[in-house]
Amino acid sequence: MLISILMLSGTLFILIAALGLIRFKDLYSRMHATTKATSFGLLLLVVGVALFFFTGIVLLKAILIVLFIYLTAPLAAHSIARSFRNEDQESRD
Repeated sequence: MLISILMLSGTLFILIAALGLIRFKDLYSRMHATTKATSFGLLLLVVGVALFFFTGIVLLKAILIVLFIYLTAPLAAHSIARSFRNEDQESRD
């Protein structure tokens, strides 16, 4: 039951992130919705998978995946924002 709740919750958060990407007009609002909700949704999905299989190698891989996502999501969002800002300044010139 717990695994099902985690998997459904993770899927719901990723769906919310997709809806935020469609509904928000501003680039920064879109990035906030996608990075925060997607990261948490992936955390819930990975924890659900790790609990389902519950072996040492799967737990280790799950921890590494979560660390990778939480370390790279802010960097990816920052890079996207910088590239948008640079393109926006070039189009004004």
